Amino acid sequence: MLALGTFQPDYPRNALTQAGLRALGCAVDVLNVPVWDRVRDRLAPVRGWRALAALGLRLLWGYLTLLVHLPGKLMRADLVLVGYPGHLDMLVFGPLVRLCRRWLVFDPLVTLTDTLVEDRRLVARRSLRAHALRLLDRTALRLARVVLADTEENALYMQALARSPRTRIIVVPVGADEGLFSPRYAGNSPVTWPTCAPGALRVLFYGTFIPLHGPETIVRAAALLGPESASFVLIGQGQLADETRALADRLGLRNVVFLPWVPYPELPAWIAEADVVLGIFGDTAKAARVVPNKVYQAMAMGAAIVTRDSPAVRRLLVHGQSVLLVPPADPAALADAITSLRVADVRLRLGCAAREVFLQVATREAIARRLAAALPPVSGARRELELFEGDGR
Repeated sequence: MLALGTFQPDYPRNALTQAGLRALGCAVDVLNVPVWDRVRDRLAPVRGWRALAALGLRLLWGYLTLLVHLPGKLMRADLVLVGYPGHLDMLVFGPLVRLCRRWLVFDPLVTLTDTLVEDRRLVARRSLRAHALRLLDRTALRLARVVLADTEENALYMQALARSPRTRIIVVPVGADEGLFSPRYAGNSPVTWPTCAPGALRVLFYGTFIPLHGPETIVRAAALLGPESASFVLIGQGQLADETRALADRLGLRNVVFLPWVPYPELPAWIAEADVVLGIFGDTAKAARVVPNKVYQAMAMGAAIVTRDSPAVRRLLVHGQSVLLVPPADPAALADAITSLRVADVRLRLGCAAREVFLQVATREAIARRLAAALPPVSGARRELELFEGDGR
């Protein structure tokens, strides 16, 4: 198997999908020129032509480098995996992979239309750029023999966008690296929570501060609770980070601390130090279709989780049993849910149940089983591909 493209090699989804394939006994060869992890502000190319041109030059250099080394590696591969973010990679390499009669698997995680047009609303819905993004999404999805989606709701969304058979889109949970996100940190965390009032609940959020996350809801919930009840740590940066900090300043909050990104291996320690871990609270359509990395990571560590109610999360967790669910964009409901977790035994029960669900459906072995069901043995891949080409899809 060949993992090909400009994808982020360390991004959890990419790393876990490859780990799942290795767990099946696949020899995973990697041909990768990282481009996206070197772009500090991913929204800059959407805002201005200069940043877009700079990104274009980096991509051009990356593609030329990959194409030089691709022929030999492609001849030895039965299956080619294009990971996140890989929409442009699909346009560049997809036709060549199909011409060589290799299985092409696309693991997009998100669509450009959903992210830039519908969720972040950086591109006007009826604009030419929005139409171009939809066409790019559709073409990339249709080039793949198999598309991996993280939830059933996202699979249905991709099916409608691509106008392709649902059977070609396979649901594989995001999961988490259980070797890193482990309960072993309990009682032995190397990080120190900022000073807070005695008895105050320690509440953690980390992320890229995008609309899907609903960071304003978190800050307003903190204002309702006050410093005697809860101490919030918000880690990360992104689209709404400055706006969220400004809101906290206007509200005069003394129980919210903003931290820049911490090294990825430190996240489990912060989760272990927290009493409550927050998921997402945005009211966008995309927010209702996803179960983000942070929820799976908290599940793996047996943390007490509060996140927004949605069809996607209800397929995975049960309200009041393994998670607390609140309506989207509802600070009062979030504040009430956090308050209900003041009893340590309640938090422990919730966290233990969440970890049990994780062990059943989201470990590397569980992901491997999903991939095995989606991908026939590589010895039969070429014959299956001939059938796929023959039906004209």
